[in-house]
Amino acid sequence: MNYRVKANRDIVGKAREFFTDLLDKKLLDGIIVPLELPSGKSYFPTLVKDKKLIERANPFVPVFQVSVATQVSKMTRLSPFEGKIGVVMRPCDLRNYVELIKFNQIDPTNLVIFGVDCYGVFDPNRFKDMAVSGEKPADKYWDMVEKDDESELRRACRSCTTPVPNRYADVVLGYFGSSGDLLLMAQTEKGEEILSGFGFEEAGSLDEREKIVSSIKERRASFWEKVKEETRKETSGVDNLLAFLGNCIDCHNCKDQCPICFCKECFWESPTFEFQSSDYMDWANKRGGVRLPTDTLFFHLGRLAHMSSSCTGCGLCEDACPREIELQRLFKMVGENVQKAFDYEPGRDIEERPPLTTFKEEELLELGE
Repeated sequence: MNYRVKANRDIVGKAREFFTDLLDKKLLDGIIVPLELPSGKSYFPTLVKDKKLIERANPFVPVFQVSVATQVSKMTRLSPFEGKIGVVMRPCDLRNYVELIKFNQIDPTNLVIFGVDCYGVFDPNRFKDMAVSGEKPADKYWDMVEKDDESELRRACRSCTTPVPNRYADVVLGYFGSSGDLLLMAQTEKGEEILSGFGFEEAGSLDEREKIVSSIKERRASFWEKVKEETRKETSGVDNLLAFLGNCIDCHNCKDQCPICFCKECFWESPTFEFQSSDYMDWANKRGGVRLPTDTLFFHLGRLAHMSSSCTGCGLCEDACPREIELQRLFKMVGENVQKAFDYEPGRDIEERPPLTTFKEEELLELGE
């Protein structure tokens, strides 16, 4: 069932009221939602128990600091929550969440997922600079949504064709095509149980919403094709790929922030890459010189081999890079190719096993025997 909450364009305010009521009515024992830092310079996901803190919450805030799916994994990997916990997620991270469930990294027991419409986000540093200068990025975001102007959003967002949550959100908090109201849409029995006791007005036709979402998807798919072609040209061949990744300092930030890189014992952090001084001298003698730090290309190729089949293109890898290497477009391009080869789409179906966890005697026959 779909519902409409009159908001007079104060969509965030109505969402706060909704979450406060959920805690008041004991429908939730807590909720993980983006909360403004005391400094006012940014937002981070926070497990909230005290309803008074909801005054600082913004489920639609246009900044994506860390993967909520990763944080939920850390919280539930050993044991599920005992109480019912709400989790606010944007669409790309909801797909990450589904992938992590498949890899047994999340126990979804007692979780209620609140998916949100997402027009996109600002680069985290850009968001902070705007906040410090008094520009109010959250307000600017709504102006951009109304004007359908995504020029200042991250490239990852401008090429994202999933601006609305998939079917694994129990409740969707939407604003596309809402005429300034808050849309609340139950997609599961769990979601309907949450919404049924509020007496909200039925939403009526969602044709305008579907039209807007379709337009966004079409525009972004076209933009991504252009970016993908540019990326293919820039990274074709070893020399070009080395140049593309040339500023890598081997910090592993991209790996650490990637929701799909969850291994507790990581090959890239192992003693495999601890060498004797004589090894470096041997390499230098053979090549005339050796670039330091070493194995940066090997690192990125290894990551691509491990996680590309489940890459959602969320862009956290690129956001985390201190050298501003445009990793997202490379990883998304390779990920699409791998996913197409296996007829696999991350986040599409919770029962669909990831390629890395399956074995088939006959597959990839086009590569030859």
